[in-house]
Amino acid sequence: MIIDLRSDTVTKPTKGMLEAMMLARVGDDVYKEDPTVVALEERLASMFGKPKALFFPTGTMANQTAIKLHTQPGDQVICDSNAHIYHYEGGGASFNSGVSCKLVNGERGMFTAEQVEAAINPPDFYH
Repeated sequence: MIIDLRSDTVTKPTKGMLEAMMLARVGDDVYKEDPTVVALEERLASMFGKPKALFFPTGTMANQTAIKLHTQPGDQVICDSNAHIYHYEGGGASFNSGVSCKLVNGERGMFTAEQVEAAINPPDFYH
């Protein structure tokens, strides 16, 4: 038996999983009518001590939403040179939010405050 967990695009549900999907109560989560999504969001909000939580079907969608909420067009996002948002999200940061990525070389995705400070453009920066 081979177990391949690299992506949900290469896994197949078991018979039990398919049965559970067929029997699941569903609704339109856009209108907060899906009981499973509502329960998940409520549980996560409670876990993190927040009034609300929001479910995203993909990490890319969550990343792009976070960038859009925390930036203005023309801003730079300082990120690791191997960052998913830079290499694997199809230029979404630029397309969706009008921002660019400034890459720093971290250690396994982590970088220091000093690296961030050095990466910040000076106030008179002009492109």
